[in-house]
Amino acid sequence: MWTIPDESGIRPGYEQLDINDELALGGWATLASGMPGHSSQRAIGIRQKHAALHVARIRPAETLEIVTAPFVHLFVARGSAELEGAGALATGDAVRVTGAEGQRVTGGPDGAEVLMWEMNAAISTA
Repeated sequence: MWTIPDESGIRPGYEQLDINDELALGGWATLASGMPGHSSQRAIGIRQKHAALHVARIRPAETLEIVTAPFVHLFVARGSAELEGAGALATGDAVRVTGAEGQRVTGGPDGAEVLMWEMNAAISTA
């Protein structure tokens, strides 16, 4: 996954990070972020100050709240889940939410691995 940088002329880069220990604790783990509020967290740094990628392994029937942000993209990488206000989601399903304000996502019978992009600004194409 990638996001458009917030400045031009940046050389492409690549990083990877093992967050299995954080995922085992439950809840959302920040995998990548350019947001100043995440600078103290262990995450891959990206050059987009308005975006962060979070991931969670949601146990069966466990409920997590999605971030409050102008734009959220939720992707089910594995398993199944239910998103409040959107319904059932299976492996490979994605939902874009605008004006997200704390909707809840609940793990299905076998749980789910979910990626959530938090985006706090629209992309300008001008």
